[in-house]
Amino acid sequence: MIYALSFDLEEKIVIQSNREKTHTREDLLARFNDYCADLTIPETGETAFFGVTEGVLLSEEAHERGYETESWVLDEGMAPHERDWLAQEKVLTLLAYFQNEKAAENARDWLTREYVLSKVPEVNAEEEQDWNAKWKASFTGIVVDEHLKVLPPWSEELETRKGDKGIMVINPGAGFGTGTHETTQLCLRLLREAGNLKGKVVLDFGSGSGILGIAAALFGAEKVYCVEIDPLANDNARENAALNGVSDKIEFLEQIPEEIKNGKVDVLLANILRPILIRFAPIIKNCLKPASSELVLSGLIETDLNEVISTYQEGGSPFELKKYEKNEWRALWLRRSGK
Repeated sequence: MIYALSFDLEEKIVIQSNREKTHTREDLLARFNDYCADLTIPETGETAFFGVTEGVLLSEEAHERGYETESWVLDEGMAPHERDWLAQEKVLTLLAYFQNEKAAENARDWLTREYVLSKVPEVNAEEEQDWNAKWKASFTGIVVDEHLKVLPPWSEELETRKGDKGIMVINPGAGFGTGTHETTQLCLRLLREAGNLKGKVVLDFGSGSGILGIAAALFGAEKVYCVEIDPLANDNARENAALNGVSDKIEFLEQIPEEIKNGKVDVLLANILRPILIRFAPIIKNCLKPASSELVLSGLIETDLNEVISTYQEGGSPFELKKYEKNEWRALWLRRSGK
C-alpha cells in the first residue's frame, strides 16, 4: 500500500504567514520537495517520499489548447521549460506519493500550514502496482493498415511472424511515437504510396522514436537520416532501429548534416506542428532534390493547411499537391517532378 497526497495549485499561491505575498508553483514545489525529503520511515530511517507528478499533457493536446512553441521536439520524459505546457495551466492537480500514511499526512499539514490553498489536500491509500507490467499489458500493437502492423518487443505474436516484412517492432519510450497517433499513421500511408524507395535518400525531420525513418529503411531506402534534437528520443530510436535490423541504413543526428543540404534528399518526412513547419520551411525545401522529390508534412489540422501550403509553394519549382486526412488531423503530400 502507498499513499497519495492530492492537491491543487494555481499559478500564484498566497503565503499563510504574509497574505500580501505569493509564491509561484515552482517556488512552492521546491520548498515542498525539500520538506518531504526529510520525511522518513521510523523503523528504517529511509525516506518515505517517492516524489511528485504533475501529470502529462501530450503534444496534440497542447496544440489543441493553443500551447504552441518554437521548439520542434515534441515529447520527452523531462520537458525543457519551453515545452512545459503544463506550466501554462491555470490550475494543476498534483499527486505526491509516500510510503506510509503518516508521512503523507505530515506533508498535507505542512502545505496547509504554509499556504492558502483553494481546496484542502486529500490523502488516499492506493494499491501498489507494477506500472511497467501494466503498461506492457495495455500496449499490444497497432494495425496501421492491411500491409503494416507495429508491435512492441514483448509481443508473443513476434514469435509466429519472424521475418514478416509487414511487421515493425517499436519499443515505446516516453511518448516518442508508436504509431498510435493519426499523424504518424498518415505519414506511414504516404510513405508507402511514395512507391519504390530503393536507392533513395530519406530525411525524417523531428524523428522521435524513429518510426518513420525505420519504416523508410524497411521499405527499401538506401540511406535514412533521422534528425531529432532530443537525445533521449535518439537513444530510443537507435534501440528501435536495432530491433528492426536496419541500424546500418540509418544515421541518427541532432541536426541536419551538411552532406544532404542543397538538394540531396529524395523523400523528406516532417511530422511536427504548424509553427515548426513554417519556421523550418526554407531549410526543409533546401534539402529536397529540385526534381523528382517528395515531401510529407503532417501534424496539421484543417485551419493550418492554407498557410503551410502557401509557404511551401512560394519560391523555387512548384509542387504537385495532395491532401490526406484521418479524423481531425491532416497531412500533405507534395511532389516535385520533371528535370
